[in-house]
Amino acid sequence: MQNKFVFDNIIAIYRPYTKMFQPIFESFELYPAQWLVLKDISYNAPTTLVQISKRRSIEKPTTRKILKVLSEKSLLTVETGTDKREKWLSLSPKGENLYKNISSRVDKVQDEIIKNTGLSVSELEHITKSLQLIHEQILEMEEF
Repeated sequence: MQNKFVFDNIIAIYRPYTKMFQPIFESFELYPAQWLVLKDISYNAPTTLVQISKRRSIEKPTTRKILKVLSEKSLLTVETGTDKREKWLSLSPKGENLYKNISSRVDKVQDEIIKNTGLSVSELEHITKSLQLIHEQILEMEEF
C-alpha cells in the first residue's frame, strides 16, 4: 500500500508544479517542453538530438520539433560532427542569456517551495537520492 502512495504523490506534484512555472515560460514565449530541452542542452553541451531524447525520455520526432523551434529563435549553435548526419548542439549567446534569465526565476520559486516545507538538508538529500533511484529503476525497466 505504501508503494502506491509514493507514486500517487509523485504524480500529484507534477501538474501544479509545472502550472506554477507557466507564467515564467509564457513571458519568454516558451513552452515547458522547450524549456526542459533548453536546460538539458545547457547542462550537457555539446550534445545531440539522440542524447537529448534519451535523457529526457521523449521521442526523437518530438525532440526534433522542439529543436527546430529553439533554432528558429536563434537559441542554439549547431555544428556538424565527423559524421555529417550528426549535429552537435549548444546554446548560442542568446540561448545562454535566456537560460540564465529563466533559470534565476525558476530557482527563486523552487527555493521558496523548499523553504516553506521546512525540510532539512539531510531530508532533501534523502528525498533526492530516493527519487533518483526510482527514476533509474523506471529507465531500466523501460529498456526491456
